[in-house]
Order: sequence, then C-alpha cells, then structure tokens
Amino acid sequence: MASAFCRIAGAASLVLAASVAGATEPPLAGCYERVYDAAHLAAHKGQLVVRATIAIGETKAYNAPIVADASLRLWVRGKDKSFDSTGACSAKGNALTCAGSLSAAEESTCRSKADGLRQCRIDGSDAGGFKVEGKPEGVLVSIPKRLELVQEPYDVGPYLNFSAGNAENHAFLLKKVACPAAAP
Repeated sequence: MASAFCRIAGAASLVLAASVAGATEPPLAGCYERVYDAAHLAAHKGQLVVRATIAIGETKAYNAPIVADASLRLWVRGKDKSFDSTGACSAKGNALTCAGSLSAAEESTCRSKADGLRQCRIDGSDAGGFKVEGKPEGVLVSIPKRLELVQEPYDVGPYLNFSAGNAENHAFLLKKVACPAAAP
C-alpha cells in the first residue's frame, strides 16, 4: 500500500514544511479521506465506493497552469485493492481541475460506456479527470464528465469507470487527515 499515494502524501508533507520557509503551497495541499460506514452504504445501495483518499502536493514537473499533483484512490465493494488515478492539476478559484492518469493504454476498448468494473478501457487516449473543491468540512472530489481508474501494477486491468451522471459515485466529501509518513 506504500505506493504513489504515500509518495504524494510524503511530498505534501514536504510542501507544508517548505511553505514555512517561503515556498508557494498549491491550493488545498494535504491529505483527505473518507471511509463510508455500514449505515451510509445500506442507505446508498448503488454506491460502489467504500473508502476514498486524496493527497495533494506540489509539482515541479509542469509549468503554469499546472500547480499541483493529486493522487486519488478509491476502494470499492468486494475489492481489496484500490483503484487509482494520479493527475496534474490546475487551479480555478478554490478548486483544482485534475487530469486522470493514463495507464495500460494497450488494453482493448470497451463497447459499453456504462459505469462500473471492467477488464477493458473506455477510451485509451483519455482517462477523464476529477475536480477537487475546498469545503468547510474538507474537500469535495467530483467527476465532472468521466474518470477511469486502475489498480496496481497499473499496466493491466481491471478498470473502474465513473461518469458525472452516476448519482451514487460521482462526488465524495473527504475530511482532512494527517498525511502518512513517506515510505522509506
């Protein structure tokens, strides 16, 4: 589990320390999480996501308008491993718009665009994206159009596809948490 999320989370911690020294911190920097309890999931039977995390940290790989990297991880009912997307983000007011990460583009393209788990890509050239908005409770992570996520080792499926029209799986309110220590 000490994967890209931990590296981004560790970077987010370094960003917070660097901001004290005068560096510019990206909007919404830090780590956020939500674990949905049994009562919530019972009331939302169509919701696949049981846990969501995001780590937002500084990026040095891109120039403006890219201001941050975000590592989004979603765990779904019946699966032990997370489905992940790491995106380069641009700022728009109190929000970040992040590109979905492309991976395993060699996989075949699905005929169905329906949401859910599958063994093929919806679109090998466009993984979609996600939006992160600051809220008093933390951040709201939403899917403006569509987002495709993949499990480690990231070079094959299964894939998780969500669209904006999916009422149960298109927005997640996460609370700020301490970032895990960076993996050694």
